[in-house]
Amino acid sequence: MSASFSLHLAGSSKRLQKFLQYFPTAVFLVAQTGCIVEVNEQFLRVTGYQRGELVNQPFHVLLPYRGSIEQLYQELLRREAEADMPAEVEWRDRQGRSGKTPAMILVQQTEEEPLFLVHLYQLTKETDYALSQRLMEKLTTDTSLGLFVLNEQGRIVEASHAACKLLGMERLQVLNRHVDDVFVGIPEEHRLIKRELLDGVKLHNIATSWTNDNQRYELIVDAHTLQDEAGKTAGAFVLFKDITNLRSFEQKIERNERLAMIGQIAAGTAHEIRNPLTSIKGFLQMFLQSFSDNGMERERTYTEIMLTEINRINSLVSEFLLLSKPRDVQYSLVDLNTVFEEILPIVESQALLFGIDVQFSSRGQLPLVVGDTELLKQVFINICKNGIEAMGEQGTLHISHHIDPDGDKVSIDIHDTGPGIPLYIIDKIFDPFFTTKEEGTGLGLSVCQKIIHDIGGQIRVSSKGYGTTFHILLPYL
Repeated sequence: MSASFSLHLAGSSKRLQKFLQYFPTAVFLVAQTGCIVEVNEQFLRVTGYQRGELVNQPFHVLLPYRGSIEQLYQELLRREAEADMPAEVEWRDRQGRSGKTPAMILVQQTEEEPLFLVHLYQLTKETDYALSQRLMEKLTTDTSLGLFVLNEQGRIVEASHAACKLLGMERLQVLNRHVDDVFVGIPEEHRLIKRELLDGVKLHNIATSWTNDNQRYELIVDAHTLQDEAGKTAGAFVLFKDITNLRSFEQKIERNERLAMIGQIAAGTAHEIRNPLTSIKGFLQMFLQSFSDNGMERERTYTEIMLTEINRINSLVSEFLLLSKPRDVQYSLVDLNTVFEEILPIVESQALLFGIDVQFSSRGQLPLVVGDTELLKQVFINICKNGIEAMGEQGTLHISHHIDPDGDKVSIDIHDTGPGIPLYIIDKIFDPFFTTKEEGTGLGLSVCQKIIHDIGGQIRVSSKGYGTTFHILLPYL
């Protein structure tokens, strides 16, 4: 019976490993050497193992058989032929408990080596699911809710696809792992799942933020303990609802309202400010020439300082107008490779002054985007300059790109190795006039965000205390 079965996946061991995950019962894959190559999710649920505890380990940890996997395969074939029914094997779970179950081993020839598919097909055989079990399946696979279930030891025994996406991990990497292992290196107060939940801490409609390596999320969280029949805490659950898009929309409305108000002020006062400034600047330049001709060094120095400050005021007024003045955006195709070829010498020269190394890993690989060449240069230079200044006197500025998961935008990723942006101010960095620099105006990032929004793009920021990454998402062709 087993010998005549074919998987029809010849030439691809990776396809076979992926195929395992579609089995509804416990299955694992063994190489000819006897080492476990892959396990499926159902197998982890039955045995309590983590995937990392089994892959590359000898299959004997699961099946206490003295011979090789090929010998076990031949023995099962012989026993099936003699009894005309599936043969049983002994198996053990993570706790060392053992039992017997019917098994079938299928051999698949691949380009690399023969692989043995061990199918313990009655371990999780169930004929009737309770509604609660069906609900759990829906929560973990088909809904947008994030769900984690912990046992009393703090291990994650259930995780929905949406929850794993928040972590930036696959389900197989999460199941049966302790929360301390999943969030290693992250302080307890900043973790998405806290051990204090097992002590009875209850959460209801709590707003929080979470950032993985690629994206920042705004969440609403509910959490509570789970009790057994005796009323003793047996575990806890955490439910998340992603409200990132809603929160982003609200913030965009608030920011646009502020910018509109600034625009009205700027439009009404820009000329009134610049006209007297032009007159003052002209007279000061005359004074400067006169003081220089007469050797009046102290007066000449004071005049130069005043001219510098007037230029600064003019620059500030220009930023006002760029930030808030309605513009008719002229869409055109922009070659990002050319843009970076032109701005990299500027960025590298700035970095050299601070002892910063610049790495550009996307040279010649960037697509065409829709936008404004000069304004895009302004955005990239500004964000690179901020990253360089944040690192102080050493570090690396890394510029790369990736395609947004939605598939309609390219993300230019500018990462610095500085101290990161504290969580309590990360929501404010795009607000007009907010700055942490002594000489800053607080308009740089606001200007950048408006430029990107005007061409249909987005700017996202992620920071975890070991650097900051700005993701500039642009429509591309």
